[in-house]
Amino acid sequence: MKLYQAAAALFASAVVVSAFTAPSKVPISRSMGTRTFVPKFGTSLAMSDSAVVDAETVEEGETFEFQAEVGRVMDIIINSLYSNRDVFLRELVSNAADACDKKRFLSLTDGDTASLAKPEIKIKSDKEAMTVTIEDTGVGMTKSELQNNLGRIAQSGTKKFMEALGEGKADVNLIGQFGVGFYSAYLVADKVEVVTKSMQADSPQLKWTSDASSSYTISEDNSEPIEGSGTRLILHLKDDALEYMESAKLEELLQHYSEFVEFPISVWKEKTEYKQVPDEEANKDLPEGEEPKMKTVPETTEDYELMNTNKPIWLRSPSEVTEEEYKDFYQSAFRATYDEPMAHTHFSLEGQIECKSILYIPGMLPFELSRDMFDEDAKNIRLYVKRVFINDKFEDIVPRWLKFVRGVVDSQDLPLNVSREILQKSKVLSIINKRLVRKSLDMIKEIESDEDESKYIMFWNNFGKYLKVGVIEDRRNKDDIVPLLRFFTSSSGEEYASLDQYVENMKDNQKQIFYVTADGREKAQMSPAAEKVRSRGYEVIYLTEPIDEIMIENVQEYKEFKLVDVSKEGLSFDDEDKEERKKKEEELNVDHKAVKDYLEGALAGKVQKVQMTDLLSDSPAALVQSAYGMSPTMQRYMKAQNVAAGGSDAGMMGSFNQAVLEVNPSHPIVQDLERMVRSQGEDSDEAKDFAVLLYDVAALTSGYEIEDSGDFAKRILSMMTLKSKSDIRDAEVEAQNVEQEHVEDNHENV
Repeated sequence: MKLYQAAAALFASAVVVSAFTAPSKVPISRSMGTRTFVPKFGTSLAMSDSAVVDAETVEEGETFEFQAEVGRVMDIIINSLYSNRDVFLRELVSNAADACDKKRFLSLTDGDTASLAKPEIKIKSDKEAMTVTIEDTGVGMTKSELQNNLGRIAQSGTKKFMEALGEGKADVNLIGQFGVGFYSAYLVADKVEVVTKSMQADSPQLKWTSDASSSYTISEDNSEPIEGSGTRLILHLKDDALEYMESAKLEELLQHYSEFVEFPISVWKEKTEYKQVPDEEANKDLPEGEEPKMKTVPETTEDYELMNTNKPIWLRSPSEVTEEEYKDFYQSAFRATYDEPMAHTHFSLEGQIECKSILYIPGMLPFELSRDMFDEDAKNIRLYVKRVFINDKFEDIVPRWLKFVRGVVDSQDLPLNVSREILQKSKVLSIINKRLVRKSLDMIKEIESDEDESKYIMFWNNFGKYLKVGVIEDRRNKDDIVPLLRFFTSSSGEEYASLDQYVENMKDNQKQIFYVTADGREKAQMSPAAEKVRSRGYEVIYLTEPIDEIMIENVQEYKEFKLVDVSKEGLSFDDEDKEERKKKEEELNVDHKAVKDYLEGALAGKVQKVQMTDLLSDSPAALVQSAYGMSPTMQRYMKAQNVAAGGSDAGMMGSFNQAVLEVNPSHPIVQDLERMVRSQGEDSDEAKDFAVLLYDVAALTSGYEIEDSGDFAKRILSMMTLKSKSDIRDAEVEAQNVEQEHVEDNHENV
């Protein structure tokens, strides 16, 4: 009893049902016209201390005036502080839960177990009276506490209560920090009545009433008595808030915000059950001794139904939670009935920051992310403060490349604003962010190291793109993400390969990792640029998505091996002398100067230059980019972006991205062109069509698009026509020769 008396004496507002609060350490600031009003929490905004009447006697219908400033603050709270008025139920239920927890704590420390009635919260709507009633069996309030805590905006009974207990030394679970949560009631109500009875001995039942104007009244209450102690909050709904009288709407909000609140929350609902009763009409002429005929009739009853049946397993020790419980919680909390998570992690932070969390990697890509991998409406991390749901759309809680990871985070140290709707940047957030990322990476590595390799293949097919985004955007964790990447290669066939596997399979003395970009694995295999490397026995990584090229630019080296794009000019190998390579190419350019010069003239405006090479084995030519040029895949992506932004794709890249044509002089097609140039001269239409067609084929196999498909078709038809005419001439000559031989044979016979 001594602890209770000391707490009551030192802190008159400590034992308060309604902290009516929101956890935050940052004062709000709202503009009002040309002025800005910033309330300072910890300072009374309503009544001076001298105006607080300590006597518990209540004159009938006493009226108390708010100070002038309170009206402006109330206007801010009602019209500006909360962006979604659905949260009123979250705030008021949180207050009721605080009241129940305070009563439990005070009863245990006082040894008064007799007053430990079952703590509960009940919600009931009355459509005739247009009211919603929220009732708890918590600590209740005295007259002075009503004045101090409801008569003062931002006066938090919960905060004072915790200070009185010694800043967290007591085992009590309270939500409130600043006294504004109660006033969220005025988002949906134009009048609020608070009927309350304190757990202090001989406390009367009181009623606090206000319509959010400049005053409120306190009087003794003669309505339905409150057993023991508690508070009954009656909201007289506004005309535009009548939807909250529907039990289905209340149930929806409770399931969304308060499904894990510790104390039972029940809603008064109408239930329809079907029962079997004798069918009097059918049994009129029933012979004696026969079984009476039955019929099914509906029976409607009204009663309270428990809403929060789920348990917050993140608050338990991981050793106490079974795998089945983890799976059931995931499927229930994230409405993923048919999805079984691939991995989960359960952990807590202690010390300066307290945080408990469970994270999951889904077994399949969530539906909303299948349409947009960064869908803003995707709800992956659910944020709780003391079991109460706050939000699931905080962008900074995890980086966006972990958008697919689902989970819950429960912490009272998060830097929320007063309405508990905005998560503000701070050191606390940074620490939690780092831990969530680290734990997510640990889960991914756990899947990768599983003996069943198909698990990581499934993970990669579902979420591989997100890891690529992580390489681009998360420099801090890039080195941990890169080993988790998977690619197809020239040697892997239908299987994925990691960079570690590539390095393990490298040739002796190989110092470079080769890759090529293309629009798919098949096109990558056709690439003449990749052919230059494969022909020498090197493995080539295939990058087949637009994001790959941006991603690989952030991975210049891996384990001291440089990553090299084989589709860029100047390709060299570790097993040959660079000077020898340069000298050999110069000799080829001199030996085939005629066809080189002819091609540069015929393809002016299409290529930057023509280069002879002996690196190609099967292809007559290849298009490669300069060191800083864009691949054809990236060029198409950039053009599409430009068109989407309202620009034109014509000539967007300019001459900067004109490719270099590398020609294989030993190929029969190139040798044919060389003969045409010598025999027919540079003005020959046939040689020009042949040269342009050589370029078109090189462009197609190198991943580029044909700019003028009509001209391309004409050149093909022209070549086919020439071939047909040549075949006809050959056939005619052959026929004439056969006929001549036949005549000569006949002459000899004569």
